[in-house]
Amino acid sequence: MTQTNTQAASKNDTILRWTIHLAPEHPLKLLCALGVIALVSVAAHRVIGPLGSMAVAAALVGSLADFLFPITYEIKPDRVTCRMLFKQAEIMWRDVRKCYLDAHGIKLSPLARPSRLEAFRGVYLRFDRNKEQVIEAVRTMREGQC
Repeated sequence: MTQTNTQAASKNDTILRWTIHLAPEHPLKLLCALGVIALVSVAAHRVIGPLGSMAVAAALVGSLADFLFPITYEIKPDRVTCRMLFKQAEIMWRDVRKCYLDAHGIKLSPLARPSRLEAFRGVYLRFDRNKEQVIEAVRTMREGQC
């Protein structure tokens, strides 16, 4: 929910940066997610022991990381970056072939046409009360291709 907007002068300058954290915005979903993690961890502890329980909990937390932890997005003159707790996704503007707009964000894809690989490639920019700014930044950087 933190936003910085600056003009780009070099490749390292940030055009737009924002952070979103979905869990506090959806407390009921957070409660359900934590309950499932706890329940499955307890069941795993009974079946495979404490080490297995920790592995199961870590796997569940990792799979829900984009919901449980903040995500920081940066649009720069040469690339777009998405940083989460356990991973970082990045795509260079020159590699973006298609852009897909939906109600929650924009998917920047390196694939020229829709594919089953779409979910695993590219970067998804989730909006945070900054839909117009993100769309305008992507339009500016892609020069009408998206």
